[in-house]
Amino acid sequence: MTADHAMWLFAWVAVNQGGVLIPVVPSLVAAGALAGAGHASLPTLVAVIVGASLVADLVWYGIGRWASPHVLRLLERLSGRAAERVKAAERHVLAHRLGFMLCCRFLPEVNPLAAAIAGGARVAPGRFMRVTTISALAWAGTWTGAGYALYHVTIAIGPVSARVAGFMLVTGVIAAAVFALKRWRRAPSFARAH
Repeated sequence: MTADHAMWLFAWVAVNQGGVLIPVVPSLVAAGALAGAGHASLPTLVAVIVGASLVADLVWYGIGRWASPHVLRLLERLSGRAAERVKAAERHVLAHRLGFMLCCRFLPEVNPLAAAIAGGARVAPGRFMRVTTISALAWAGTWTGAGYALYHVTIAIGPVSARVAGFMLVTGVIAAAVFALKRWRRAPSFARAH
């Protein structure tokens, strides 16, 4: 794996773990398959993925720790359902701090929220780093390990899956743009109603 590939993988994972709904799991499986074929080092891949995950987590933890009231008000303004989700996630984080933070890594849309809530709940930074590192290792190990173990299959279907992935990426970008436009148009009317 070249430095450019590592940089792109780092950026892709950081953006995904930061809360942007882009498909990252196929990239992790493919990276694991490359390691299985001997074209990359599995420990290096896992280190890059964990590093990117921790960067995203620390950003959201910092936002939660120093700006949580403002962020919560912004979420309430943008979407009434977002406020409900934030409150529900906060209850889960506070009731099951370690378990929730370990499991939410596998739900990219929940992971940044959990990190922000952990910051807002004043979870100690050292404890937060231990838990988030363990969860990032489990997440990275699961997907790259799957690719590593099944690299013969993933290499064989690579050309077909590349075309499908391209179509899904374009469709996902269009769907995200439509969703964002609908939210943007709805936000002022929601604010006026309250």
